[in-house]
Amino acid sequence: MQPSPEDIEIFPNRILGAKTAERLLDRISEIEDVEGFIIQGPRVKSDAREKIVFKGKEMELSVAVSRIILKSKNADRVVEKIHDICRELMPFGYSIRIGKFTKDYPTLHDYKVAYIMQLRESREEGDEE
Repeated sequence: MQPSPEDIEIFPNRILGAKTAERLLDRISEIEDVEGFIIQGPRVKSDAREKIVFKGKEMELSVAVSRIILKSKNADRVVEKIHDICRELMPFGYSIRIGKFTKDYPTLHDYKVAYIMQLRESREEGDEE
């Protein structure tokens, strides 16, 4: 049986600017045991959104980055590398925690939302014809 992935939460003491977020995500994505990540923060108005380049693709940040959750099967080994990156890119401070911050399985609510979205899409397709 494989060990279940643990989450690593990076919580900067300030909301990150687009350039800092871009550098941080690029450096974190280079760490071998990081399987993926989620960025969270307050939503940014569409006219104030900034673009970043991640893995060669230009993306628009729809949130101001204030929390990053990483997935890793070897969280203890990854944390020290993340600390080194964060010390360099976030001199204003940050906190890191290891725990479970994401869910493993969809909830009943998730299924309900997906069903409603399907209904809306099928109605919109019917209106177009």
